[in-house]
Amino acid sequence: MKTINKLYISLILLSISLSAADKSYSFLGIQAGTSYIEGDFAPTVGLKYGIQTRKYRTSFNYNYGENSNAKYQTLIAQIDTGVLTNTFKDSAFKPYAGFSFGAMQEKNKLSSLTDKGYLYGINTGLAYIYNDALDFDLGYRYLQTSKLKNVSSLNDLTLSMHYFY
Repeated sequence: MKTINKLYISLILLSISLSAADKSYSFLGIQAGTSYIEGDFAPTVGLKYGIQTRKYRTSFNYNYGENSNAKYQTLIAQIDTGVLTNTFKDSAFKPYAGFSFGAMQEKNKLSSLTDKGYLYGINTGLAYIYNDALDFDLGYRYLQTSKLKNVSSLNDLTLSMHYFY
């Protein structure tokens, strides 16, 4: 747990330093998606909080998913940066790539056993800037797990809506 706390503190400090160099915008978001976990799909819903600068986006995501075998909860920190920015500078579509890390809890419905561990991986996606206060984001994350007995990796496909304030 000390390792994950150090990672979260590092991400918070990084996001503060990034926003100090550039104007930053806070946002709240909701997301829906699906996770592919050990050969089975689990529909997911989630909440997001983050900070967006001209170059970077840092966010914290809470997701809940459930399939016939288990319930899943994740808390994920994610940092992204725009890619192909010159190509898409006049477009409302903005591709991005980044990395993610966090924690996961799996509760088996049949045995009522709870398993906890860590996640880390990469993410990519395409954001559509609707206006100054709203954007939509289609994202993909590939995450490896650590310390989980029944889950070795996680593939997330999400559609998010962010409100900037």
